This record gives sequence, structure tokens and C-alpha cells, in this order.
Amino acid sequence: KVCCCMPSIFITNPIYYIDFTTMIRPILFATALLSSASCSTAFAPAATAVTTQQQRTSSSTITSLTPLKMSDSPDSPTQLKIQSLVDDNPVLLFMKGSKLFPQCGFSNTACQILQSYNIDFETVDVLADEQIRQGVKDFSQWPTIPQLYVCGEFVGGSDIMIEMYQSGELGEMIEKAKADMV
Repeated sequence: KVCCCMPSIFITNPIYYIDFTTMIRPILFATALLSSASCSTAFAPAATAVTTQQQRTSSSTITSLTPLKMSDSPDSPTQLKIQSLVDDNPVLLFMKGSKLFPQCGFSNTACQILQSYNIDFETVDVLADEQIRQGVKDFSQWPTIPQLYVCGEFVGGSDIMIEMYQSGELGEMIEKAKADMV
């Protein structure tokens, strides 16, 4: 059967009638979205971002890269509070929500990994304090939450935790933290 009002390709079985122009619209939208300059920079990690400054001289252009500055100085109250939390807790997870009620899938994954080691660990809910949420990103120079600290050392987010869990490296760090707790 041919439909004169639809200029697109279609399947002739009326049960499975598909208009391929409506199927391709989301793909075209996603392609346009990903190719825009603002989106490509929106997903760049904050720790690696740099600004470019151009200075014009009489005959040439000099381009210098200047690192972006962190919003909090190392001596700010927020940074001191984060440092104190990291120093006081052998295993500390900055996350969205709590270990009893994680508020994001990545935080949930991080909690499940730590709970598999049967270790007592502390969590900090970054959703409860916006200054901590931003401050911990500056503190670690890591753009995402959750963030794990073991024995005062920044380990990484849930993706790194998964890799280290699978390789056994995280287990070794946790065993060391367990020994430090006793």
C-alpha cells in the first residue's frame, strides 16, 4: 500500500507502518547538539580547562595558556573543613545522599563497592552543603561526585573505584585502611 501524504520510506505492512523521517529527527537533533561549540566545552573536565589569551605585538600574535584559578583558596574555611574530614576519617566518601539512601547511581555504586569490603566508612552528603559540593571538586581537582579518600589520599570517582575493585588494587588500599583503624 502506498501512502500519498507521507514522502518518506515506509514498511508496507499496515501493522508495522514506520515513518523514517520521524525516526531520524532525534538523531539529527543529537548530532546538532553535539557539534555545537558550547556543548563540547560543557563536558570538558574543570581541572584541565585553560584560558587562552592573545596579545598582539607589532608583527605577530603570541598565544599563552593560563590555568583557570580555583574558586576557593587552600586556606578558606571550606577547604580547611574538607581537609579536616579527610584527615579524621581513614575511608571517606563524598557523595550525593547517604550510604543508607544514595541519591545517584554513581554514589550507590561507590557505596556498594565499599560495603563489599565490610569496612566502616564515613560519608559526606554534598547535596546538603553547596560549599562542600563545590569545594571538594576544587580540593581534589576532580570535576565529579562521588569522590573517595582512603588514608588521606584521593582515589577517584566511581569509575576508578570499579576499575580498582576489579583489579584488586582497591582491596589492598582498604586492607591498609583497616590496619590503620585498629
